Amino acid sequence: MKEKKKKRPFDTVRVTSIARKINLNYMGRLFMTYITTDVLVFVLLAGIFIVGMDLQMAGNFSFRYTREFSYKIDFWKALYTVSDGSGQVLYQIPAGVWLNLLRMGGVILIAAQLLDLIMMAFSGTGQVRRELRPLNQIAARAQELSEIAFDETKYHNLEDAISNLKVEAMENGIHMHDKDLQGIETALNGLLERIRASYKQQTQFVSDASHELRTPIAVIQGYVNMLDRWGKKDTAILEESIEAIKNESNHMQKLVEQLLFLARGDSNRQNLDMKKHELNSIMREVYEESLMIDEKHRYRFEETETVEVYGDSDMLKQSARILIDNAAKYTKQGEEILLRVGAWKDGSPFYGIQDNGIGMSQEDVTHAFDRFYRADSVRNSKTGGTGLGLSIAKWIVDKHQGYYDIVSREGLGTRFSVVFPQAVQ
Repeated sequence: MKEKKKKRPFDTVRVTSIARKINLNYMGRLFMTYITTDVLVFVLLAGIFIVGMDLQMAGNFSFRYTREFSYKIDFWKALYTVSDGSGQVLYQIPAGVWLNLLRMGGVILIAAQLLDLIMMAFSGTGQVRRELRPLNQIAARAQELSEIAFDETKYHNLEDAISNLKVEAMENGIHMHDKDLQGIETALNGLLERIRASYKQQTQFVSDASHELRTPIAVIQGYVNMLDRWGKKDTAILEESIEAIKNESNHMQKLVEQLLFLARGDSNRQNLDMKKHELNSIMREVYEESLMIDEKHRYRFEETETVEVYGDSDMLKQSARILIDNAAKYTKQGEEILLRVGAWKDGSPFYGIQDNGIGMSQEDVTHAFDRFYRADSVRNSKTGGTGLGLSIAKWIVDKHQGYYDIVSREGLGTRFSVVFPQAVQ
């Protein structure tokens, strides 16, 4: 009994056919390109010869001249004759040398082109087949998958597992213990984990925002009640209540504005006017503002060299003001706050804010940019902070593709260095 001829695999049959067609199509286009190139080269050389001979032999070039090649027996010994409009011969030269040079160059050029076409005919198909191999492997794999028996029970079980998933048990994920569905299971569990983290962060944010807003509202309500009882007749209570209500209202307004800023940022609705700016000028303006606003601290400005940054100048100023305001809150009166600007270790532009305040622990540094986070040592102090300033500063720097370098020691102070990518020239 004869053995059946082994069928060639899917990729060999399909790719060879497609590769041959692609190669033949490419050879056709290449052949036409060579013909066009040869014609253009011939026309260019003929034009150079005609113009050059006229300028050299007749002194000038004119389209009115009559030109002709004449030969008796051997074409390669032809004569090139140029006459003016009246028929007078201006010059006559043997053109055989030039024709022989043109023939030799043409033979070499055509031979090289034919050799290239022949090599392409033999090796082009294989090269195209190698380039198409990854695509063909994908097609072959898809065909293999399409031939696998479809078990609807597995997918129904997966649908049931997703339908029965509860929010409180989302962290447990989906576990089908089926190797055929392992890839889908891993992808779904990764998606669920990101959803859970986002939901947890949003819930924590809403809870913290509610807590932060509850405090000023409670204070205002307390002073309003006190005014209602005794403030109508007691001037001291009246003035104290008005001052407290005013302060808490300002605090609440600042908190709401910062919440709106972060909300717009999270939804990508915070527009930035990105332009090239001199970082030194921006920080110098912030330094001069700090001198006028805060007379309780000493400010010093240092710049090592002029650097440029690509960004939104107003946002960059806001990020620096937040860091300066933060430094002023936790630095004793009369102490120095240093503003620095220049080139970072790798040449990138940076600015830095350094204080001699209470400093932070390593844990506090890790959570410094978390929303509503405040260290235990300052949580109950009357600094007037909302816990959102550094989060806003972090968002601004992230949008400028920058990063923070923080050095802090408890009892010694903190240094914030903000590094930006170099501005494109």
